[in-house]
Amino acid sequence: MDKTFAQFRKLRLYLQPNLVNGSVVQLVRMPPCHGGGRGFESRPVRKKPYIVRLFCFCNMPYYVYIIQSETDASYYKGFSEHPLTRLQQHNNGDSRYTTAKRPWQLVYVEELPTKREALIRESALKKYSRTQIQNLVLSSKNIKNKL
Repeated sequence: MDKTFAQFRKLRLYLQPNLVNGSVVQLVRMPPCHGGGRGFESRPVRKKPYIVRLFCFCNMPYYVYIIQSETDASYYKGFSEHPLTRLQQHNNGDSRYTTAKRPWQLVYVEELPTKREALIRESALKKYSRTQIQNLVLSSKNIKNKL
């Protein structure tokens, strides 16, 4: 049995010299237009297409908001570019999570320059306790009345 295995291994290394020490190479059947129809060979290296990024120089602020349910006084935290429109969506039942606790009232809004900062701030607010949220609503960061 060892002799046949050794012969098989020699034959395999002779036919496929890229396979050394059990490495894996993906072999594909290449069409004739690639490499003159040489049969099975390694997949050609594909270059990633050059992507042109369009930069938006408009600084649209993002808002982190807290709304409070009038039915059970629970809080919901979120972020949006338009917090008043988002409040209407919550009250219209467009959000599945907040539909059961309608109506909602806006109690806190904070403006942030980027979406990334708004998402980080939202995730931090979701960890706040009820007393921390109540203190935040009374703080100077709240720009609810300026909207």
